[in-house]
Amino acid sequence: MSALWLLFVWSFLISLTKQTTAPDYGLLPKFVCSPIPVDSDPGCSGSRHASPAGAGSWGGLTDDAKTTILHLRETIVQQKETILDQRETIRELTAKLTLCEGFGGTHEGPSLGAHPLEPEDGHSGNTMGDPPKHKESVDQMGRMLQSLKERLENLQHTKNTSTTYSNSLRDLLQRKISTLEHQIQQRLHSERDDGEGGEHAALTHKKTKGPDDFQIGFPMRTNYMYGRVKRTLLHELFAMTLCLWLKSSSSPGVGTPFSYSVPGQANELVLIEWGNNPMELLVNDKAVTLPLSINDAKWHHICVTWSTRDGLWESYQDGTKRGTGENLAAWHPIKPGGIFILGQEQDTLGGRFDATQAFVGEMSDLNMWSHVLTPSEIYSLATCGSHATGDIIAWTESVIELHGGVTKYPFDPCH
Repeated sequence: MSALWLLFVWSFLISLTKQTTAPDYGLLPKFVCSPIPVDSDPGCSGSRHASPAGAGSWGGLTDDAKTTILHLRETIVQQKETILDQRETIRELTAKLTLCEGFGGTHEGPSLGAHPLEPEDGHSGNTMGDPPKHKESVDQMGRMLQSLKERLENLQHTKNTSTTYSNSLRDLLQRKISTLEHQIQQRLHSERDDGEGGEHAALTHKKTKGPDDFQIGFPMRTNYMYGRVKRTLLHELFAMTLCLWLKSSSSPGVGTPFSYSVPGQANELVLIEWGNNPMELLVNDKAVTLPLSINDAKWHHICVTWSTRDGLWESYQDGTKRGTGENLAAWHPIKPGGIFILGQEQDTLGGRFDATQAFVGEMSDLNMWSHVLTPSEIYSLATCGSHATGDIIAWTESVIELHGGVTKYPFDPCH
């Protein structure tokens, strides 16, 4: 009996040991392996609902991977900005070289037309063949070439991944500059030999007296050359006087020397001579004709005044009143918060320029006041008896921002 009992206990212990040591594969998790495409997102799981809310495409990525992706995105944005900056530089260089070639009289070297130097895709009619008809002096060519060299040097120091295109463009521009420099030297030597010192004397032009003694030039009709005033109206304007010096030989029409647009009204205040129409003053898109004539390649002092009271307006040329009238946007104050543009007419706030309405010529000493100047004050400005600056726009280098290849030279209208 005891032997049977011992045998029973021993059998029980053996069965218990087997149960504790033998693995039960039915209790462990089972995995099914399936191939994953190479271009699939490793952060994606078979059960989308298992991912935490808001994880999106970042699911399964480490912090280092996220940082790397953000860094790459920033690099792409910086490269896009660099490309846009270089496009702006290319436009300026192209415009200045085109003007220089017109001065030099000869066209040596390869043509710039082999490179896609047009502005943004989608624009049509960016330029129009209407350069000034008067002959520029040699010192202006020299100053333009110096500006070209500075812009080219900046382009060479700009970081750009597209090195092949940039290098070929820089080499082409450098050859153009060298050719034009050679032409200038030949002309200077020829003038010295012939004893004609007219243009050579212009090289000894006196230094500027201040930051407002300069002119800006628009050598051709484009939809990307313009100047922008770094100020705006802070309050409604109930009266104003706009004065500036203009020089143009463009025909037909000198274009748009000045425009001011506000949200909801692109033609809040515009001075324009478009096509075969005479010069007009627009206030709140209402227009009056100004009896002015300035496209004779000579400098003229132009002033226009306006007030909300009965919409009274006046126009002056070279200190003499040429026209007057009323009912021009009467009792409608000029709205604040807009954008002042020189050389272009705005179809939207600060943009959508039309090359056919662009200004061609030079301008200087543009000032704007928040009141109506008297006829004697305007005459004094036109005859250089006084030099007053506007309280809304003052003609200084720090206020005028140039874009697209607009030229700038020292200039004193009262020389």
